[in-house]
Amino acid sequence: MAWLFLIPLVAVALLFGLLALLWLADIGFSYVAWALNTLEEDLQAGVAGAREKLFRRARRFAVAAGAAGTVDHDAVEAAKQMPALRRLFDQALPDAVVHCLRLHQKSAGAVGARYIFEVAYEPECYGLRQRVVELGAAAMGMLERYPYLVEDEDLMAYLIVLRTEVVPVCSNCPYLQYRLDTAPLLCPTATTLKIDPRRITKK
Repeated sequence: MAWLFLIPLVAVALLFGLLALLWLADIGFSYVAWALNTLEEDLQAGVAGAREKLFRRARRFAVAAGAAGTVDHDAVEAAKQMPALRRLFDQALPDAVVHCLRLHQKSAGAVGARYIFEVAYEPECYGLRQRVVELGAAAMGMLERYPYLVEDEDLMAYLIVLRTEVVPVCSNCPYLQYRLDTAPLLCPTATTLKIDPRRITKK
């Protein structure tokens, strides 16, 4: 007869087991639904990107073929962006590097520093290094938005240079570790950008 007292306990245990299984099933269903939804979104984004790429190619072909009423909007946008890109590459960024390098050299000499890092965190020096980093990052962003980037090998190469040799190098400037009396005339970024050394030495 004692086993009769176990029936309610077994029933409660079975009930809790059933509830636990239902809870796990609900969590599993939610996870599967989330995963499927994420996969669907990724597929939709991929299809949309491929469709946009095909549409652009078709539009460029139509423009090249002389179809009536066709306008290559990418070409119009590229024409708008190119003067700003040229100013940034040919003038603003090199000028900022030259200004940064000259100030570090002159200020280190003016205070009698043995190493260039001794003036690294003077507000003027630090600010000029940050300006070079910001201009390099801005140039990267402009290049990444340029409509014909993948069709221009020179611009793609310049983007890679900015991403690997300018922004990270200037963010952690190795030139600061040199002794002033043995430091090379050009910092690594000035060398990378092929800046004329005469710009550094001019009075």
